[in-house]
Formats: sequence, structure tokens, C-alpha cells
Amino acid sequence: MQRMIDAFKARLATNIATTAQRIREVAVPFYRAMPDAALRATVMRVFAAALADLEAGGTRSMSALLARIGADRSQHGVAVIDVLSGIHIGFQVVTEDFAAQFAADPEARLAWELARSEIAFAGAASLASEYLMAREAVVRAQAEELAELALRVLPLYPGILVLPLVGRISGERADQITEVLLAAISRHRCRFALLDLSGVAAFDTEVAGHLMRAAGAVRLLGATPVIVGLTVLAARTIAGLGDGGAALGQLITLADLESGLRYALTRMGVSWGPGPTR
Repeated sequence: MQRMIDAFKARLATNIATTAQRIREVAVPFYRAMPDAALRATVMRVFAAALADLEAGGTRSMSALLARIGADRSQHGVAVIDVLSGIHIGFQVVTEDFAAQFAADPEARLAWELARSEIAFAGAASLASEYLMAREAVVRAQAEELAELALRVLPLYPGILVLPLVGRISGERADQITEVLLAAISRHRCRFALLDLSGVAAFDTEVAGHLMRAAGAVRLLGATPVIVGLTVLAARTIAGLGDGGAALGQLITLADLESGLRYALTRMGVSWGPGPTR
């Protein structure tokens, strides 16, 4: 066993480099966009945990590392198979290296295979367990977000609803917003959907794209999307978007919620007097 551990240490840098290269070659999705230095650092952490377990004769280090990785990767939507693929590649590199080094020593190769199996199994179990628990937490948070968004959808008048948007609009949150908005339009049989952006923290090209897709989905249900509450920053961003800004500019955009409601009521043939609508 000690000979194997010594060989593992001696060949550590070479096997890390080989593993990183192979991960690049097979194009594991999660690692594809990772910079070379970050990829090597990730591989090194896994090899360091494996070495610690080899020296201790256990599986604690790898289990702890992969538990942390599982919780972290789940937050970023990384598939478990991507993580496991990278680990498998690394262990396979060591197996091939030991097959060459210990060609005349089957006991050393067998010792590695037994240790590798125990470490890999324990690590994969911890990874899967933490990943699933973290994903469940994410799903619960998404469900709560959907419920919160649904409560924000306010029918202002028969056929008119408003959805005040607050905070940052990520891709995932944009999908939630669209889902809630379409359900409300269908439920209330709305003709106009007012999207109030006055509470949106940042407005950039990505947010503009989300907004265009949401507006297109609203139209598919036969309703008219009306954007209200654009800030000066948002207006400047739209002006600088080129073709995307021109497309977004084709939407109905009004200064504030009152203007949006007035517009929708007028289009529906409802008179708007100088006082509150009765």
C-alpha cells in the first residue's frame, strides 16, 4: 500500500495535467467553459482528497469534498453526471499510470482498485445525497417564488391586470414571471397586461431579451403587453441595444402605472374622467 501511495504522490502533477487534458478532449459540459487554471485546481482538489483517504485508509475526505461539490453544483444547475464523469476520468488516468508502473506487481494494482472503488463509491453517494437535498431546497424556493409572484398579479379592472416586478430578473426568474403572468391572463381573461418595471434593480441586454419573450407569449394569448415604469437607465439601455432596442421599442411603453391603466381603459372604451374611475 505504501508503494502505491508514494507512486500516487510522485505522479500527482503529471496525472492532474493528464486528467485536465482528457476532460477537455471529451468535452464534459460543465468543464467546457472553465478556464484551464480553474479546471486543474478542481482536479487537484479531488486528487488531494483521494490521497488523504489513501493515507488514512478511509473515505472521509472524498465524501466531504463531494458533499460540498454536490451542494454547490446543484445551485448552478450542473448535472451530477458531469461531476462524476470528471472524477471517473481522473481515477482512470491513475489506473492506467499504475498499470504501467506496477506491471510486475499485481498486488499493488489490486490494492489501488480496491481503494479506488471504496473512495469512489463513498464520494458518489455523498455527492448524490447533497445534490438532491440542495435541489429540493431550490425547487421549494422556486415554488415559493412562484407563489409570491402569483400574489403580486393584481387585477386592476375587468380585462386589465398588473404585475409589479422587483429586484433582478435572471433567466430562471424570467421563466417564472412568464409562467405566472400567462396563467393569470388565462384565468382572468385579460386583454391588457401591465408589466411595471419601476422596481427592477438592473436593466441590460439580457433583461431586454427576457422582456421581449414574455411580451411575445402574452400576445399569443390574445392580450396586449404594456410596459410601464421604465427608468431613465432602462430607457438609455434600450436606446443602445441596436436592433434589439428597436424591437423592444415597438412595445407599448408608458411612464407609469396610471398612464398604463388610462391607456388600457381608453382602448377598451371605458371613459376616464378627471376623478377616480367608478
